[in-house]
Amino acid sequence: MSAEVLPDTTADTVPRARIVRRILGRYLRHPGLSLGLFVLVLLSFVAIAAPWLAPHGPTEADLMNTLAHPSGEYLLGTDQYGRDILSRLIWGARISLEVALAVVALSLTFGSAIGAIAGYAGGWVERIMMVCNDILLAFPGFLLALALVAARGSSLENVILAVSIAYTPRVAAVMRSVVITIRPRPFIEASRAIGMSSSRVLLRHVLPNALPPVIVVTTVSAATAILAEAGLSFLGLGVQPPTATWGNIISDGQGFITSNPLISLSAGLCIAVTVIALNLLGDGLRDTLDPQMRRYTGERML
Repeated sequence: MSAEVLPDTTADTVPRARIVRRILGRYLRHPGLSLGLFVLVLLSFVAIAAPWLAPHGPTEADLMNTLAHPSGEYLLGTDQYGRDILSRLIWGARISLEVALAVVALSLTFGSAIGAIAGYAGGWVERIMMVCNDILLAFPGFLLALALVAARGSSLENVILAVSIAYTPRVAAVMRSVVITIRPRPFIEASRAIGMSSSRVLLRHVLPNALPPVIVVTTVSAATAILAEAGLSFLGLGVQPPTATWGNIISDGQGFITSNPLISLSAGLCIAVTVIALNLLGDGLRDTLDPQMRRYTGERML
């Protein structure tokens, strides 16, 4: 009597787990992506834990220690109102990340929808949508955001809305170009042949295949959104004082750049590090998500 052979229930799970490990390992082995992700995670932790990490309140003034140099109590010194620079930098990270996340969410949602519909529908629908998109693209992003904020007023919500409107057309243009290359592929034609509706083909097949390059573009949009918010705040059209933002800190320190340069330099360094981290993250995602880049760098395909 032969022994009964039990089915191997792990036959499907082991290769899947191995694929997951290889994918994670591919991302973590990329130095730029790992460094950018580490910096952004650290910055997010600082922003979330600002009430506990900041040694002083962001608007707490000490008029007896105005423009103080770094000391044990004020590690980065104080501004002209006696406010702790380090505490204001920590709280300012919240504004920058909030603007970046909101702009990425809005531009990715609306830009992907506009570009996908235009690229998949074609014809007069594509022409009308792309003409409107090209009109917005004709304006420099920061100048368009500046005009929108000046028309609507200075507030965090208006800054987010203005920057999102300014940078959504770029996402839409990239999404349209990618969808145009995906539309004639055989698996799209096969989906149509079996009777799938256009909306279902768009949602289930076109968008998932078009998102990787668009996600890379949105990381660059996040970096430009932080720069735009800082620029608007520096000009007095962004988030208004006494709210702590990196742009406001640079604006506060511009009059004391020779006597106390650490005020503006510290905020400028925070902006530079964050933007570099986002660019490294975008480059890393491009290299790991694009099969042609993986083939170019000699990485073995999954």
